[in-house]
Amino acid sequence: TWWQTSLGQCVFKQEQQLFQSTPEHFHGYYQLQIGLEQNLLPDMTMPKLRMRMASSADVMGCNEALPFKSKSFDTLVLSHVLEFSPDPHQVLREAERILVGDGTLIICCFNPWSWWGLRHVIPYNTSAPWHGHFFGQSRITDWLSLLNFDVISTERLMFRPPFKSEKWLTRTAKIEQWGHKFWPVLSGVTILVATKRTI
Repeated sequence: TWWQTSLGQCVFKQEQQLFQSTPEHFHGYYQLQIGLEQNLLPDMTMPKLRMRMASSADVMGCNEALPFKSKSFDTLVLSHVLEFSPDPHQVLREAERILVGDGTLIICCFNPWSWWGLRHVIPYNTSAPWHGHFFGQSRITDWLSLLNFDVISTERLMFRPPFKSEKWLTRTAKIEQWGHKFWPVLSGVTILVATKRTI
């Protein structure tokens, strides 16, 4: 239900706009999105099959044991899945399993080194999404390298503080431009684009 709040919708819209403007990251005939009911995949004519795995979506399943054949997808989007998984390593192993050679993995995650990360460490803050485990970019990159993934692109979003109020989110919208220019590493959301390498 957090995704229906003003803050959740702000994150969703920024991610959706980014993906719509970067269709080059989405290739192949078979594409899968995991972790969010709303569609993040950009409008394209090429894909033959596009699926979403989440509650009330196309498929329901376990992120640590994906109900798909090996090497069955060209592009996979993990939308804030690692933060809330009991075994994020296994999620990435499953992602590697179902992707074809040279397939693309896109990971959306909250950045612990930001305003979002500061709010995350407040004691007794057990509501979504603050109850999850935020992982830094370098840590996720290390996990990916062990699975023969190369990170080819990094995108950053949500530089404004995580206000609940829509009014304050609107008032601080200009911070987004400043953040991209002056403090990109402090973004609230980091998006990693990686390619699966095969020998």
